[in-house]
Amino acid sequence: MLAHKQRVAYLDYLRLVAILGVITIHVATSLNFYRQDYASLNWQILNFWDGLSRFCVPVFIMISGAVFLNPDFDLSWEKLFKKYLRRIVVSYLIWQLIYCGWYYFAKGGDLVTVAKFLIGSYDHLWYLPMIAGLYLVTPLLRPLARRRQLLEYYLLLALLFAWLLPTGLDLIRLWPNPPKHMADALAAFKRLLGKLDLQTVMGFGGYYMAGYYFSQVHMSKRNLYFVQALGLLGAGATIGLSGWLTAKAGHLRLTLYSYNSFFVLLESSAVFLSLQMLKPRLWSEEVLGELAGSVMGIYLLHPLLIYYWGKTPVWQLAASNSAWLPGLVILIFASSLAIVWLLRRSRFLARWLL
Repeated sequence: MLAHKQRVAYLDYLRLVAILGVITIHVATSLNFYRQDYASLNWQILNFWDGLSRFCVPVFIMISGAVFLNPDFDLSWEKLFKKYLRRIVVSYLIWQLIYCGWYYFAKGGDLVTVAKFLIGSYDHLWYLPMIAGLYLVTPLLRPLARRRQLLEYYLLLALLFAWLLPTGLDLIRLWPNPPKHMADALAAFKRLLGKLDLQTVMGFGGYYMAGYYFSQVHMSKRNLYFVQALGLLGAGATIGLSGWLTAKAGHLRLTLYSYNSFFVLLESSAVFLSLQMLKPRLWSEEVLGELAGSVMGIYLLHPLLIYYWGKTPVWQLAASNSAWLPGLVILIFASSLAIVWLLRRSRFLARWLL
């Protein structure tokens, strides 16, 4: 998510696509996502857009991996801690205070909840400490990423133990009316996996390493079409199975929305590799750089605009007709971009807020 001086066009496109995905998820959630008839067409439309956008956070992490794990990227200890990590920590602390203050004074929140937010993370700000953790282990991962065999071994372990097996186990657990012996076997197998304790390849580290790996890939159009087909399959499975399982259960079954779902991995990989291979061009590199350079600010700011736009008649209309969702996403993106553009005109505000 963080920009760097030597801009790479396809990474900038990925930043823009990913932030649109983030906004889509948050807009869908704001449209009574948790308080609708889950069998209704209105909710299924929200489920479609939400499930389709699940690639957003993994793609942001892949972008960071593609940049920071690249041996050609100048990353001294001083730059890592004084420039990149300091920027994340400062942004996190300032925006934690902004959102907690806003929650208490503008939304009338209680102090207990505010304290919980301060100790933890306010809503979308969880991303900042997560990416800071990946940056902290970057000096350990860079030598590993340079050795292709070790990198592929790491990704194989992540594929099996972070994405494939957990998703398979979740599907078995969520399936309507599974036989008792299957549930018992599932519980025993999950205990066995827990004893393996492969934390090194769990979580978001796999996406971080995959970002660098994919950035070095060169494939034929035929292989790219295959990857894109797998991406569509992953998106379809996320949307279709989440909708079907929720309708059957009568309550939300959104485990497959997890960013560590195998189906989300397929979707995210297809998005990253499609733009990495196709390398689309914009009419103006300056415009692309300005848009991509605003992504961090848009990420930090957009929930406030969703809240205040949500009080307008336009938003209330969309709450009963989810077909308006793409228009609302463009509205939030454009209004967030306008505010960030103004903030970036001030060196002081840009330094401390963006």
